[in-house]
Amino acid sequence: ISGEEFIQPANAVVLTSYVFNNAKLLMVSNIGERYDPATGKGTLGRNYCYQILPGAAGFFDEQYNTFMGAGSLGVSLDDYNGDNFDHSDLDFIHGGNIALTQTGARPIGSNPTPPDTPTWGSEFKKQSIHYYTRSFGIGAQGASMPHKENYLSLDSTYKDAYGLPLIQLTYNFTDQDRALHKYISARAADIMKEMGAKTVVPNAEITDYNIVPYQTTHNTGGTVMSLKPEDGVVNNYMQHWNAENLFAVSAGNFAHNSGYNPTGTLGALAYRCAEGVVKYSKSGGSLV
Repeated sequence: ISGEEFIQPANAVVLTSYVFNNAKLLMVSNIGERYDPATGKGTLGRNYCYQILPGAAGFFDEQYNTFMGAGSLGVSLDDYNGDNFDHSDLDFIHGGNIALTQTGARPIGSNPTPPDTPTWGSEFKKQSIHYYTRSFGIGAQGASMPHKENYLSLDSTYKDAYGLPLIQLTYNFTDQDRALHKYISARAADIMKEMGAKTVVPNAEITDYNIVPYQTTHNTGGTVMSLKPEDGVVNNYMQHWNAENLFAVSAGNFAHNSGYNPTGTLGALAYRCAEGVVKYSKSGGSLV
């Protein structure tokens, strides 16, 4: 890296570098007020949310053609999503979708065995072969609510190749996450039992967040949209409240993560941002 800098004039600038880099670029550019969890002031970096993945596995006597499938084949139910069920005796809000997908059980990626199976040796091989076509999982995507102690900031120690601070993630699962995960996993297990599974294994309860094992890559928050400048980073055109020719679009604009992946809604958000850029190019000024 040469360190040489270039100035590129532009009538409009659009940040599309995903949740983390959008927040980081705004922070290192000193655009907007960074969130301070001690005072609750600032909006940049606030509302970071993730996703929980409840579910259950089932092992059957009957064989299924689990080796067949397609990338988007499956069924999803919303009976336990949002406010579609009674929460009066529950200690969480929102919910999640429950889905059974048939994407094709790849021989290496899919190797389910009952919980009492050895992890190596002849018995492991025997059970792997037997249950390859006699098992499948019911998955779920649970909503993630914002919490004052979950946020994005700049790292005080580590820097990137350009000498800029890395983005820092301060995050842990909350009691809300744990209660919702446990409840939805139990409902998935109920479905497995009704389907006749010989052995049902609900997903393990979540404890503290650990970034090492892969879980999901559907991150939200950090540059949330809002009706008023004091409540967010951008307006509903993804136009920055403090810089009218700057647009920042990503799932970071969502104030929380819902009971589905944000992908489809994010596509609509991109169209909304594009509409804003066109409007701004004609009239200038704040669009709201």
